[in-house]
Amino acid sequence: MISQTEAYALRAMTCLAFRFPDYMTRDQLSHAADVPHAYLPKIMLELNRTGLIRSQRGQNGGYALIPTPQEISLLDVIKSIKAGSQRELYQWNSETSNEVRQLDQHLNHTFSMLETSLEQTSLADIFNKSNRPSTEVTDCV
Repeated sequence: MISQTEAYALRAMTCLAFRFPDYMTRDQLSHAADVPHAYLPKIMLELNRTGLIRSQRGQNGGYALIPTPQEISLLDVIKSIKAGSQRELYQWNSETSNEVRQLDQHLNHTFSMLETSLEQTSLADIFNKSNRPSTEVTDCV
């Protein structure tokens, strides 16, 4: 499933996508994405290391996306936070019961479908502006 850190990263990246190509300060991003202020730099460091965001110090600084929101999938964000770890497929040995094997196959298939969906969904897909009512107010703006 998705860890709390991955969820925080997805929230922060969605807000940055909404503001693309502008920068958001740590305070703005923490508030808008509902990510703990002290924890945000750890997440953003990982996203920066993998080339999804850039950071800039100073009065006009903050965090901004490098690729466009259309070019970043939700899976890209999750993989950046996992730092190379891969989901392990459930394995069984010769003594594993048929029932457990069936469960493991089902879980592998389910996680594979989730991974495909995350890979096919871009940050831009999350906030498709044309579908949002004009009266809606968002914290990411």
